[in-house]
Amino acid sequence: MFEEILAEIENANGPVTVKDLASRLHIEESALEKMLEFLEKKGKLSLYKPAECDRCGVVSCKTCIFGRECPQADKGGAR
Repeated sequence: MFEEILAEIENANGPVTVKDLASRLHIEESALEKMLEFLEKKGKLSLYKPAECDRCGVVSCKTCIFGRECPQADKGGAR
């Protein structure tokens, strides 16, 4: 399953959300999150959490590749 996760991420055209990835792999989001955390601990990938974005204010939400998933965009962040 770990190889499938990494392959799906590698083949994605840009960032992929946990929700989208879980749907593509036909597994529960909560199970996938644990597997992604394991892969991150092993150094196989880096997880990006939009709430931790330090670029807000540098780019607008409209041009940010994470704009759709960013909680700052929902709160009227830099648009």
